[in-house]
Amino acid sequence: MRAIVNEPNESEEPKKPHQLNTTGRRIGLTVALTAAVALVLAAVLCLLGIACTPRWRVEPFTDHITVQSSDTSIRANGIATPQEGRYRTKETHITVKLTGTLSAQAIVREPIGAPSGHAACLFLHGSGTGRSSEAFGDIANAMASAGITTLVPDKRLDNYSMLSRDYQSSANDYAQSLKVLRQWPGVDAAKTGIYAESEGTWIATVLTSEHPELAFAILTSSPVVSGRQQMAMAATSYLTTAGAPDAVIRIIPKLTSLSVGGIGPNYADFDAAHYRSSLTMPLLINYGTQDTAMPIEQGARLLTQAANKAGNRNVTLRYYDANHQLRTQSDTSNGGLPLAAHYTHDLEDWVNAVTSGATTSSWKTPMIAGSQPHQRFTAPTSTDPGLVTSLGVLASAIAICLLCCLLACLGGLVLLVAGMVRNRRRTANTYSFPLPCRIALIVNAVLAAAATCVFLAYLVTVVQDAITLTDNSAMLARNWHVVVMLCRLEVVAFAWLITEYLVVRLPRPPYVPAAHLRAQPDANASKEPTGTSGWGGGHTIVSVFVMLASALSLLLLAFWGLFC
Repeated sequence: MRAIVNEPNESEEPKKPHQLNTTGRRIGLTVALTAAVALVLAAVLCLLGIACTPRWRVEPFTDHITVQSSDTSIRANGIATPQEGRYRTKETHITVKLTGTLSAQAIVREPIGAPSGHAACLFLHGSGTGRSSEAFGDIANAMASAGITTLVPDKRLDNYSMLSRDYQSSANDYAQSLKVLRQWPGVDAAKTGIYAESEGTWIATVLTSEHPELAFAILTSSPVVSGRQQMAMAATSYLTTAGAPDAVIRIIPKLTSLSVGGIGPNYADFDAAHYRSSLTMPLLINYGTQDTAMPIEQGARLLTQAANKAGNRNVTLRYYDANHQLRTQSDTSNGGLPLAAHYTHDLEDWVNAVTSGATTSSWKTPMIAGSQPHQRFTAPTSTDPGLVTSLGVLASAIAICLLCCLLACLGGLVLLVAGMVRNRRRTANTYSFPLPCRIALIVNAVLAAAATCVFLAYLVTVVQDAITLTDNSAMLARNWHVVVMLCRLEVVAFAWLITEYLVVRLPRPPYVPAAHLRAQPDANASKEPTGTSGWGGGHTIVSVFVMLASALSLLLLAFWGLFC
């Protein structure tokens, strides 16, 4: 019987032991080098994150104010003031000329039958649109019923936007309304002052610097410090309330210290300290103890110190159990909420008293009174940046990273189609990535886009929770672990790509099938096989896009401090 012997197919030679050993050694070398490169990358990214961290941070506030009485009422010795509701009020709609071509609508509310020579108050808007028909109506009318003529103008918006605001120009506009109010029938120009809320208090200090003769100034919910400093404190407070992880809260100094030149807002570094020195007239400071966005104790101290330094000690401070707009029943600034109890009464009593001659020694009631405040964080006095100084650089890096990911995907599709066409045409030369390198490129492109987008989406979620004061600490902590895991995977993947591309794959001699070696027994023959494979120009371009996307993604994540 003849034995049947299966002849081996020359085109499918079994791998020899030395080939298997070579493959094993190559895999082991790849793993070892990937681990080493990943450790070096992690260390470099950590150092970069530290370099990007400013040398300041938002600290807890400790210099607390102790109120002298829970009763906010205001009374002066020997001065009887008209009480709210004493007079019926009259409302007049007028037009105030601001410049040669611009004007603003305004509403004057005046007490009917009040004696001539009474006090008057001009209202300055906080942030937002500020139509006279929609702002300060309840406060202005209440003050008018106590014998104080009030004027609420429309806010000029052609020089006011999210990114650009000119407080000097705004102060000039309000000065025109002030001129009209001083000339209103029955008003004593020497008894005319201002009431400002929130952002309007910055404008108010500019106005007081140009009109030191103002009879009084009422500053409510004042940020006091610059916008950048106030936002750093407010963001930290919001994120803490929302339950954000400490690692996210530590991002605040990096973000708020970035320069916004050429992008906006141009008012972030308004020189609030310079204008505070102009508060030489009797000053009433009001804050809501539920206002987490403002430095309710630090601000009061800075305003009082500035007034005292300017020789003004007639400073009254009141705290109310209310929100930023001095309204109750909600921490957020929703429309239609009632004002804090007795708030308008206190305003009227104080204005009528100081315009009747009340000085520092005239008050029967404490200078500091109301609900006990508790400011959690200190607005920083310095906001110098770290290594990265521009928000534009950060935004550009994000855009370029995502664009490179997109171009790499499109380039990969082009290469795939081109390869299919070559195979169909049986072209002699074929080009393709080695399989491990191909996988590494795909993984890196996916992770670069995913890590960048997931982190940005996470930040958006945190900001939304902070603005709405929603405590999602459990969800935020869980999702933060997902973000960190993606970052670590991206480091390992990028280290693998570097290993494949620069260390393992490039020095490797091109693979020549055994059939070609047998077909060319002459080792010195100069002829090459009819079919070759290699790395074309398109492959180089795609690999560059992937590596650039991964590098930018990792640098961005390092800036945010995810490797520290």
